Amino acid sequence: MRTPRRTAHLTTRSVLDYLEGRAGAADRRRLEEHLAGPCPACRALVREIGWVTELMQTDRLPPVPEALRRRAIESFRPLPAPAATRGSGWVAARLLFDSITAELPASVRRAVGEARGLRYALGDDSLELEVELEEPGVLTLRGRLEAPEPGQYRVDVATGAERFSAWPDASGIFAIERVPPGAASVTVAGPAERYRLPELTL
Repeated sequence: MRTPRRTAHLTTRSVLDYLEGRAGAADRRRLEEHLAGPCPACRALVREIGWVTELMQTDRLPPVPEALRRRAIESFRPLPAPAATRGSGWVAARLLFDSITAELPASVRRAVGEARGLRYALGDDSLELEVELEEPGVLTLRGRLEAPEPGQYRVDVATGAERFSAWPDASGIFAIERVPPGAASVTVAGPAERYRLPELTL
């Protein structure tokens, strides 16, 4: 007496191909024959995958209205530089610290390496700068602006004929890369205040 040949259980891939109409005629026949036999596990698998695929096909979000999409994109664009009002001028920032002229403890010198650190007072706020030589003729200027809503400020650096700008993030952090060394003019412009740092030699 011959024992019935037992076929392997169905795979998730074969069930998906069957349910989504990608299986060939021979594969469909084998799958249906297997499901007609005593295999409750594979029948449960087909029911479960069928439920998931139907849910995925019917669970569609409506398209986003064009006006809402434009508003969302606009909200991530940097704010324009604040326009100068009549009579408003630049306020001079005050240098509080420069690591070139200040004597640093040995532990601090090891921590900052060759980077130059500066700190300025901008009225009641402050600006910290770190100037580091990345390669010959190329500097990176990192900074932290301590001010209410620092993301509304713009930091501009002009050196020679080149101009660079950065918008601090919500914590006031920013970085400007590929800055050439030399005399630099640095300004910080916010919604109501505009500060000019003393001329800085990078």
